[in-house]
Amino acid sequence: MSAFKVQSAQNDEKAGTAITINGVDAALKTNILRNLNSTDNIIPLSVLGFPQSDNYILSKTRSALQALGYYQPILALSDELQSDKNTKILTIDLKAPVRWNKVDISLNCQNELSELSQLVAKHPFSQGKVVNHGDYSQFKSTLQRQAQELGLLNASFSRSVLNVDVTQLVANVAWTFDCGTRYTINKVNIDGTELSHDLVNSYSNIRSGQNYNQRDIISSQQALNRSGFFKSVVVEQAIDHTTETVDISLSIADTEKYELKTLLGYGTDSGGKLGVSWKNRRVNDKAHQYIAALDLNEVKLDRADIHATFQYQIPLEKASSQWINLISYQIKNEEIGRSEIFTFESMLANKINDHWTSQWSIVMAQEQLQSDADVSSSLEYIVPSWQLNYYSVTDPFSAKQGWRWQSVFRFSGEQLSDPNITFLQTDQRIKRIWSINDDWRLLLRARVGTTWMDTDDFNRSMPSNYRFFAGGDVSVRGYKHQSLSPIADSVLLGGKHLLASSIEVDYLFKEDFRWAIFTDQGNAFNNWRDWKLQKSVGTGLRWVTPVGAIRFDVAKALDGNKDWRVHITIGPDL
Repeated sequence: MSAFKVQSAQNDEKAGTAITINGVDAALKTNILRNLNSTDNIIPLSVLGFPQSDNYILSKTRSALQALGYYQPILALSDELQSDKNTKILTIDLKAPVRWNKVDISLNCQNELSELSQLVAKHPFSQGKVVNHGDYSQFKSTLQRQAQELGLLNASFSRSVLNVDVTQLVANVAWTFDCGTRYTINKVNIDGTELSHDLVNSYSNIRSGQNYNQRDIISSQQALNRSGFFKSVVVEQAIDHTTETVDISLSIADTEKYELKTLLGYGTDSGGKLGVSWKNRRVNDKAHQYIAALDLNEVKLDRADIHATFQYQIPLEKASSQWINLISYQIKNEEIGRSEIFTFESMLANKINDHWTSQWSIVMAQEQLQSDADVSSSLEYIVPSWQLNYYSVTDPFSAKQGWRWQSVFRFSGEQLSDPNITFLQTDQRIKRIWSINDDWRLLLRARVGTTWMDTDDFNRSMPSNYRFFAGGDVSVRGYKHQSLSPIADSVLLGGKHLLASSIEVDYLFKEDFRWAIFTDQGNAFNNWRDWKLQKSVGTGLRWVTPVGAIRFDVAKALDGNKDWRVHITIGPDL
């Protein structure tokens, strides 16, 4: 018996014809190699396993150069031994290129459409520019796609001419684009949701009888998916070319009606945390919601801060706006003393766009305060406020760079409080993240708060919620929570004003893990002419998770002989 062995012509993934190209720039060389299906300057073998012929290489090269405007190149192909391997040497003399000359693009539309006119005005065929057939094809496709998006579903080119005169080295474009009839929306069907169609339409701008616009459909679908009311929104379109109309169907799946959440956590400022909440997302078909929650903070054997809330949310006619009413009862053990606060808050929240939100609110509260300091033990007050938020990114949990600004103004007066609490207060916060490179980031944080109010009245009557304190996990690390403020009778009273800032640099040393060094400074005080910032330095480890970073920090205060303090926080960097 005889045996024989068949060996493939392609012994490894590098098998093929090596090629070196001379005489052209990087862009032209890249296009030639792409046309030759080359990888690492190796032309692969043919489907039969043989090296490609010289005619194949020259033909593919001419096509690649012609696509970029060079119609009359002089090509020379030779063999040369390089590094014990036979290599093809392709030498190119480009000669003069063909350039764009006359451009005649006309739109034949029943009504002028500014989107198409502006697009045509920015065509890429500038006179004297070297011809690029890729630009030609891409712009032609862009014009057709734009027409489709605007509802011109039977638009077409009645004239599409590209005339290349190689002897004169010029190319002329002559197009006539017939827009045809702009299709309209016939029916809009909404299925699958228990919520009212009026609510769905407040997030959607798709209406029967209006001109079909693909961008409106996409933006409406995105708005519905982001509303929080729906698990999924699927859009289907049925085009009728006879009647020149489109039927739109929205197939919507609602989110679960009820949600039960529990919370178990720990923070170095807030201590142990326990919580439970119950949410009803559909009280009625208008998507009214309520949330009942109970939170226990600073849980210890003998005491805990208690916060019980009932929140009722009402979506308004304008999408992304809602009216929120909140009733809460809170027992807080703070540096100034132990307080019991019963609050009713009514709030109008408005999402202006993906980056801006605003909030108008009015708080009516009754507070009982037990303290060793000379402060009012019983307060009743009404505090209107306005808040404006800005995020430069749409997802702060995954932001690698960007910034955030939060601005709050609040006030009260003699007619709104008992005893008289007349004040105007602002609280400004800003965060900024810079990505230095793929691994290093710079993080800056600053907060400025100030209160216009008589200092004696502030010390005696200001509600505990509106007194400024510094120190702690998200303020000046290295200091105990709320330990920086004016003191009276050994009691931390809180200040009229606040300054705090932080500079931090972190390094991604392993996937999802960062190491940071930082310095913080800040204080709360009553007089701008007599203030001092307390400073600290520290280092820490961050574990990056989908819900934000889990931060483990150690920091040391720089005033006096204080010990290192540990700080643990969870949340987004921005």
